[in-house]
Amino acid sequence: MLPNLKAQSKWGWLIAGYLFLAGLGGGAYVTGAVAGLLDTPEWATIAKIGVSLGFPCVAVGCLFLLADLGSFKNFWRAAMRPNSSWIARGTIIITLFMIIGAIHIALGVCTDRLAEDAGLRHIISALGIIFGLGTMIYTGILLAAARPIAFWSTAMLPLLFLVSALSTGIMAVVALASLVETAHVESIHYLARIDMAIIVLEMFVLGFYLQGSHRVPESRASARLVLAGTLAPMFWLGVALLGLVVPLSLDLVGVFSLSGGAAVSITLVASICGIIGGLLLRLVILSAGIHAPLKVGRFEIALPIV
Repeated sequence: MLPNLKAQSKWGWLIAGYLFLAGLGGGAYVTGAVAGLLDTPEWATIAKIGVSLGFPCVAVGCLFLLADLGSFKNFWRAAMRPNSSWIARGTIIITLFMIIGAIHIALGVCTDRLAEDAGLRHIISALGIIFGLGTMIYTGILLAAARPIAFWSTAMLPLLFLVSALSTGIMAVVALASLVETAHVESIHYLARIDMAIIVLEMFVLGFYLQGSHRVPESRASARLVLAGTLAPMFWLGVALLGLVVPLSLDLVGVFSLSGGAAVSITLVASICGIIGGLLLRLVILSAGIHAPLKVGRFEIALPIV
């Protein structure tokens, strides 16, 4: 057992906001693009809301990353090393996604150009979905590539962030659709049903992720920090309860026990809670990251990261 293991403090709210917004933007866009491919009036509003959220959410997330790096020079230096930097690789993926998202907004939301050209709409939507999924997965790969931190260096983390990003993206679309009069209630309920399944999947993935964190002492210390340490209140109340249990419970009530405006209102509340929980999930995982100790001969030295 290593003494005095302390979590990293370099990556905090700004990086959590970046990872969250990039994931949410990708998830919302994929939701909207898939809805648009259905090409029915009932899904038209959902499609426009989802597509409209993709580009701006990811763009604001990139501003969070830039603020954390301190200057555009530092960002540019990291972005120019695709062979060694996951920030650079992610920059390529995210840039292509934002370009496609902006084109989709210009041609499919601001104008009706894509409504008149189904072939072009399908091509743009397919490319956007591919890079949207890439953006969601990348948010987990970025942390998993940080090898000195065992709690992040696992294949389960990209999967967890992918599932969470898709869930929060759907929730963002549902939340806005609940406020728009032209949104079809049945479409909102259908998305809520899909999100319930994703929330259950996220619970399992999160459980497996935490269960698999007992490989080395530092990752075990990270898990204890999350489950029973200083991060436990944020995890149990913010992530588990507010972000997973409450949205799932409210969606069950809204979809199967209520109808009309009452069902839409409770689905709105569920979505807001889930979105907050998604942000807190990323903050908890970042805050729990503990670097591997330095090894000097037979001795291991656990240094606090500041």
